[in-house]
Amino acid sequence: MVTHKQAPRFETLVQRNLPQLQRINTFAKMLKMTPNISKIIDKIHLLLPPICHRKDQASLSDNEKQRYICAFNMINADGTLGQLVDIHNQMHMQHTNDRLLPWHRVYVLLFEEALHNYHPDVCVPYWDWTKPEEQHFPDWLVGELPTVVTATKTIHVIRAPQADGNLASYVSGTAAAMALTSYSAFTPPINGIHGSVHVWVGGTMSSFDSPADPVFWLHHGNLDRLWWNWYNNPAAGNHQNPPLTGTDAIFDPWTYTEPDVRNIINLGYNYV
Repeated sequence: MVTHKQAPRFETLVQRNLPQLQRINTFAKMLKMTPNISKIIDKIHLLLPPICHRKDQASLSDNEKQRYICAFNMINADGTLGQLVDIHNQMHMQHTNDRLLPWHRVYVLLFEEALHNYHPDVCVPYWDWTKPEEQHFPDWLVGELPTVVTATKTIHVIRAPQADGNLASYVSGTAAAMALTSYSAFTPPINGIHGSVHVWVGGTMSSFDSPADPVFWLHHGNLDRLWWNWYNNPAAGNHQNPPLTGTDAIFDPWTYTEPDVRNIINLGYNYV
């Protein structure tokens, strides 16, 4: 049985890896800290879902969209988003082929846990730009252009999306990448597609400040979903893990290691 976020191991990892969360007190957070909460968790699934079901952004209801935007704005207001943006600006070798996917898995996970401080039922949606009907900027985020204040700068999110046809062209190699049979072969084309979508959105998304844009998290949710699908395809991935050893397998500035992030169910989420 999957309990909420595989507590206590998951909660310990989060507390150790995003200190900002420890300085914020919300009703949801206090409830999760209640002694013996696991004994009653089954009775309050609507408030504290046992596992986060990340959905295709195109399938979200209006209420789900608004709750994501609300939670995003709240972690922007409390400073957590600024902390995450500054981390992305630092050098953690997070964009090399072997570390891109696992490092950003941790990154999106910590972002999602921050959202749960305000809306425990909000999960990071994914933008499936492999579908022709989604090969345009998500309509419901067009007007969401936040100002994000970090410890080092103030970011006013801007965008300059290219033609929809360009996006279709940039991601056209996804199926071929998914058919590759080793992690080391799979990640270079996926990394290239990852960067091309950033450039297609333009503006803030084409810089290291990109996490300030709420669409960043949907983009990386989709990359994480594709990796999970590849990993679970015996004909292709056959459960191959990133060939990382030593310090390369520690996803600084956090203490998560490569084995910590192999199973997304153990991390408390899945894709639907």
